[in-house]
Amino acid sequence: MSPIRPDLALLWPSYTLFPLAGLGILVFGASAGDFTMVLIGLLLLAANAAIVVNYAYFTKLAIESGELVYRTNFGTRVDRVALGALQKIDAKRYPGAHSGVSAPFFVARGRDSTVKVNTKPYRLRDFTQLIGLVRSANSRVELDPFWARVAAGEDPSKEIELRPRSRF
Repeated sequence: MSPIRPDLALLWPSYTLFPLAGLGILVFGASAGDFTMVLIGLLLLAANAAIVVNYAYFTKLAIESGELVYRTNFGTRVDRVALGALQKIDAKRYPGAHSGVSAPFFVARGRDSTVKVNTKPYRLRDFTQLIGLVRSANSRVELDPFWARVAAGEDPSKEIELRPRSRF
């Protein structure tokens, strides 16, 4: 199976809207002759380019030599959990803006390690084959209702609860 990579079409704000701020600072700094503003604008554009390049080339979720491995941050961050030690796959959500909830996280919990991936830049259907491979390698892996529906080929993201429930 090929590794799961972020879908660059879902990252469009990173390479369309966000550079506008850096470009605006750069233009205003250059027109005013302010070296500091020009430097800040260039640094913002460089940071934005680094984020897009990281997602495009260095971020992936894959099964490698019997382990579920998530690599990001130009390959400097590597989270892994052995398929045999994998116990549960959760869809952790966090409260979001405007009384909504965040994109579901793909949280693979093992006995002594965890792989946690924010699925916002991914297509959920890309996880179907990965979950199938994980379940074929370890049939004891428990899926929460969200990922069970994704594994069945459904799209549960359309049916999320708009208001997160309080713990109290």
